[in-house]
Amino acid sequence: MSADGHLLIIGSGTREYREQLFESLADDNIWLISDQEPTWQKQYTAGHTTLPRLNAAQVSTNLSFLHDCVRSLASSVRIRGVLTFEEMFLPAANQVAEMLGLPSLGRGVAENCRDKERSRRLLTDAGLRQPRFAFAPTADAAEAIGADFGYPVVLKPRGLAGSVGVVLVRSAQEMAAGFSVAASAARDGAQRHGGGALVEEFLVGPEVAVDSAIVDGVITPLFLVRKRFGPEPFFEETGQSMDAADPLPADEALVSMLQAAHSALGIRNGMTHTEVRLTADGPVIVEVNGRLAGDFVPHLAKLAMGLDAARIAAAVACGEPLPLERTRRRAAAHQIAYADRDGVFNGISLPIRAAHPNLVDTGTLLAPGTAVALPPRGYMARCGYVLVSAGTMEECERSLTAAVADMAVDITPADGPEGGR
Repeated sequence: MSADGHLLIIGSGTREYREQLFESLADDNIWLISDQEPTWQKQYTAGHTTLPRLNAAQVSTNLSFLHDCVRSLASSVRIRGVLTFEEMFLPAANQVAEMLGLPSLGRGVAENCRDKERSRRLLTDAGLRQPRFAFAPTADAAEAIGADFGYPVVLKPRGLAGSVGVVLVRSAQEMAAGFSVAASAARDGAQRHGGGALVEEFLVGPEVAVDSAIVDGVITPLFLVRKRFGPEPFFEETGQSMDAADPLPADEALVSMLQAAHSALGIRNGMTHTEVRLTADGPVIVEVNGRLAGDFVPHLAKLAMGLDAARIAAAVACGEPLPLERTRRRAAAHQIAYADRDGVFNGISLPIRAAHPNLVDTGTLLAPGTAVALPPRGYMARCGYVLVSAGTMEECERSLTAAVADMAVDITPADGPEGGR
């Protein structure tokens, strides 16, 4: 990739998930804009601007201060592309790219992805198979919709990501509590799309996600993960698996559906992470996220296929040729250990490589002394992780199971032995 000019990255995320992405782009003259002084990011950047106001609340309501900052920056350095890995900064990064005349999702397109109700309407209007859905401003309205759709149903905020506030409601008796979970998350979330909750028909079947690069409206599917979830009624993702030999990413029906969905949402240039349920009647889109996958998914792509998702994302943002060469044909997977009760995190025992030859990486995600809470009291109570890679998916899954068996989370319960489970 050309080093003539700077790649502007807005926000960075946490070190455990994002450092590999920054490392891949270290030669690309990164200029980072974030709300805090860089620490681990600094070794990978050519320059940075600290904007304390660049936080979840203010970036969702007023972007003029960010636009002024970028205009000032662009008067002294050349910016050749704008990128973010963070959901909350997606509309901001898209607007900045448009302002500079650089490749972007397209005018207003970020909200087509961020607002789940709007996404559903656009996809349905385009003739794509969708679950039945309706927006409920109150719990009573949600209960009436549930009676019409038939239980179970899924409630979710219109915005947010990471399955925050998403809950399965199995009966009318559970609706008041379920609506409170989704509506509270909508009110408290970084991106506000009004109160209430979106009510959707529950789809039966495994869930996968496809990451794609889109250039001038044409989609190129890159890789696919198969997901694992924690216990119901919530949808917290506990891990993903990727197999370079998986035939599904090349399935004509799936690719055709993805292209139609991206066209319906108006996506012109960017990276997307599309979640899909594989039902008995065929694939159905859960949602289209207008950015690269989170968690350790980009790591899996590099381990399984040799694809560098960060460099592909940067190439799209800069309007440069995509580095799509696959140099590996393996399988990779990761698993995240969550707290199993409310309390205080003390530590986690992790597997060692000497005992697990396919173990690639492992680590702790919380500092000792951190308070943790289970949904709906809290989300993302992630304590540690393991990544494995092997020649086949079968061997990879065996290795993952063995590594996970050597993980143990130590939590001091908040209230008695059950600790709020």
